[in-house]
Amino acid sequence: MDPWYYILILFGIIEVLLFIIIWICYRVSCLKRQMADLQIQMLLNQREESLRRQMLLQQLQRDGKTDALDEVTLLFSQKTKELQRLYPALTETDLQVLTLIGLDVSNSDILQLTGMSKRTYYKRRQLIAQRMGTTAAALNEIARNCFTPKIN
Repeated sequence: MDPWYYILILFGIIEVLLFIIIWICYRVSCLKRQMADLQIQMLLNQREESLRRQMLLQQLQRDGKTDALDEVTLLFSQKTKELQRLYPALTETDLQVLTLIGLDVSNSDILQLTGMSKRTYYKRRQLIAQRMGTTAAALNEIARNCFTPKIN
């Protein structure tokens, strides 16, 4: 056979390989763009949740006890349902206290909102920790992880 024939076949193979490489690079850049868009969307969602949380904390400081607790219950019902599923021994009051702890509401504000005495509140914290299988000292961190959005 003629050597030019082999050269043409070799150029054809190189051309196909270059086309495949260019196509792969294009797809990778598209995927990178999609990943960036998803990360931006996730960040926006987290910031929106953070803003809702801040507004809720302001309302807790402004409004009366009943309205604020109802708002907390409504806003975080999805997360409290998940906690209820994970820890079926938790009562409604336990979930309210855990939510308020997770939102970084001060102990004195929690006492005021729930109408509990200091002793009852700390006893409730011990009960919640016991029902969740943890210590009362670790309860704040666990609650924050449950109710505070992570922003990168």
